[in-house]
Amino acid sequence: MSETTLIVVRHGNTFNPGDVIRRVGARTDLPLTDQGREQGFRLGELLKTRGLTPDRVFTAPLLRTRETARQLLAALALPLTPEPLTFLTELDYGQDDGRPEEEVELRLGIVEARAAIRPESSLEELRQAGRAALKRWDRETVLPAGWAQLAPEVPGLRAAWRDFGDRLLRKCPGRTVVAVTSNGIARFAGALLPEPPADGLKLATGAMGLLIHDGDAWQLREWNTRP
Repeated sequence: MSETTLIVVRHGNTFNPGDVIRRVGARTDLPLTDQGREQGFRLGELLKTRGLTPDRVFTAPLLRTRETARQLLAALALPLTPEPLTFLTELDYGQDDGRPEEEVELRLGIVEARAAIRPESSLEELRQAGRAALKRWDRETVLPAGWAQLAPEVPGLRAAWRDFGDRLLRKCPGRTVVAVTSNGIARFAGALLPEPPADGLKLATGAMGLLIHDGDAWQLREWNTRP
């Protein structure tokens, strides 16, 4: 049986230099910047150079993922129509969705430090607590206390990736498939692996990861590759 290839892509940039960086989740449907569109196109060129021609392309319904898929396909000169998949939609960060990142850090820091807040605690100390919580999320997939509402979704995301992988093996055996999503969802693609990485799988904007099923199991060949 030939190998089945899954290419997981994170959408391109949605902020220009000098923009206020915001927490972009399911509620914040931003378009790509010019640089973001270029990132999508260059990913397509990279796939072409490596002979990775997709047979199907799936995206989240969000604009930034759909635009990335279109740019990728344009570089490959493929007449495929991207197919929307709801489970690829970025997480909903609740009251933090769409807010400036500094505000998010402060709010999360207040929640993290609530039991230890002292009258003399500075705003910078609270922001540092928030940054530390976000780093644990990025590196270890540990949800900040301020995002406790997302806890029930995490097992479901892992199950959704496993179900997606099973469907690819049934319907697209031996083929190459691209899934364009956001970092909050891509990090759980490790659920496909026999031994998921303990620290999750972070993807930079405009980056990709490569998973191969050799007939026995999914294997992670590379992750966070940029052109």
